[in-house]
Amino acid sequence: MLTISGNFSPLTDFGHVVQQVVMPIVAKVYDRLIPIGTGFVIAPDGLMMTAAHVLIEAARYKVRGKKPDGEFYDYYELYALYITNEQHEASNQYTVGGLWPIDNLWCPNELDIGFCWLRQATHNGKPIFFPVVKLSPGIPKVGEQISGFGYYNSSSSITNEFINNQIKIKYSHDTAFTRGEILEIYPVLRDNNMLNFPCFYTDARFEHGMSGGPIFNQARAVCGVICSGMPPVEEDPRYISYGSLLWPTMAAQIEVCIDLTKGVETLLIYDLVKKGYISTDETFKNISIVLAPNGERTVSIQN
Repeated sequence: MLTISGNFSPLTDFGHVVQQVVMPIVAKVYDRLIPIGTGFVIAPDGLMMTAAHVLIEAARYKVRGKKPDGEFYDYYELYALYITNEQHEASNQYTVGGLWPIDNLWCPNELDIGFCWLRQATHNGKPIFFPVVKLSPGIPKVGEQISGFGYYNSSSSITNEFINNQIKIKYSHDTAFTRGEILEIYPVLRDNNMLNFPCFYTDARFEHGMSGGPIFNQARAVCGVICSGMPPVEEDPRYISYGSLLWPTMAAQIEVCIDLTKGVETLLIYDLVKKGYISTDETFKNISIVLAPNGERTVSIQN
C-alpha cells in the first residue's frame, strides 16, 4: 500500500510499481543524457502517454549518423527509465531496469498530449508486459481533488565503466506526488496562444520535468496530463498549474498491431478502448466518434 503524505512529497519506496508505470523520459545525444519529461503506460505492451511538448522537445535532439555508403542522416535516441526492485540474476547487488528505447511518436494536432511506444522486449524468454493506469476521459468537476506524479531536478551522465557487460550511467532525479484542487475547467480551450486546447486549472504544484506525468482523480484513474506550472504570485499563495483533458485524444490515430492476422493497423484511441486494449472508467460512455462531411472522424463528448 502506497502512503502519500503532504501536498508535495517524494516517492520513498525505490522500485515501487508506480515507477514501472510512470517513467522519466530522456534523450541521448552522443555521450549525454538529457532529461526532458515524464510519461506513463496505458497498454500492457508499452503504449505510453505523455505531453506533446515533451515529444516535440525530444525530436529536437537529433544527432547525425553516417550510412555505410557514406551518406549522412539525422536520427534521435529517446528512452524511458524503467525502475524496479527486482534483483538482477547475475548479481544481487543490482536491480533490473535501465534505459528502455522509445519508438514511434504521435502528437495529435492542437493538443498537448502525445503517444509513443516502449520497444517490446523479453525477460527470461518471456515478453515483458507493463502494469498500466486506467484512463478517465470524461470532464472532471470544479472542486474535485486531484493528485499527480512526475520526476524533476533530473541529471545524468554516461561513464566509461561497465557492469555485466553494460555501460554504466549515472542518473539522479527527485520524485513528487502533488495534490491540489481543480479550480477551473476549459472544455475547449483556455486561450488562443499557450493553452489552446481542452485543459483545467489547478493549484497542485507542477515542477519542470513533471510535464507528461499523470493526474489522478479521487478514484485513482487518470483524468489529465501534466502540462505546465508556475509558482505562486504575491497576491495569491496558490500554485498556477494546468493539466490537459483527455477526451480529445480519443480521436487520435496511432499505428498498432493487436491482431497478427491483420498486421499493423491505423486505429483511433477510441477503437483501442472499445477493443479492451486500453482501460477506462465509466466516463467513456459519454464519448462518441462523429464522421465529419469531409470524411474525418472527430470526437464529441457529453458533459
